[in-house]
Amino acid sequence: MKRTATAAALVGAGLGLASCASSPPTQFYSLSAVSAESAVPRSEAASEPARVRVAAVHIPPVLDRREIVRRGPGDRLQVSGEHRWGAPFDEMVQHVLTADLLERLPAGEVVMPSAPSPSGTDSIVVDLLQFQADAGGTLVLQGSWSLIAPEQETPALVRDFRYEDATSAQDYGAEAAAMSRLLGRLADDIAKEVVARH
Repeated sequence: MKRTATAAALVGAGLGLASCASSPPTQFYSLSAVSAESAVPRSEAASEPARVRVAAVHIPPVLDRREIVRRGPGDRLQVSGEHRWGAPFDEMVQHVLTADLLERLPAGEVVMPSAPSPSGTDSIVVDLLQFQADAGGTLVLQGSWSLIAPEQETPALVRDFRYEDATSAQDYGAEAAAMSRLLGRLADDIAKEVVARH
């Protein structure tokens, strides 16, 4: 009886190892900066550089994970265990948006997220409502961003945004590239507002 149970356990363990060996490997993805066609020109009348820093990016709780999340039919979510982000999602968006602004604003006007802020640096805070694709491949970036002047609690301006792009419902790499493009469009609009304000 004991021998039979032991044999069954060994067979079960062998099947488990076989199934693990046949499972597809985990794929990791990242977002990347998108080059601007040209820098946003700063007015010659501007008295000082418009220094800004992407201080924070707030994301919905359902996106606060390494697995890539898509919206499914109805209220369902599709969470992929095989396709994951290579870094915390909010931090990745923050750093890519910073890199995008570096491409669009004059040199010296964008302060790195973790660097000490020079006097007069405005803070940009981004609040995302959604940033994911649906089952059909439609990608939506929606939320708002605020610009907060130094030593102020009330934002100097608040802007809502919504951008869409089409991507492959089967290709996670194409989805990541489309998400990068949408962040580039957000950076375009932020850069224009920053320059206009100064």
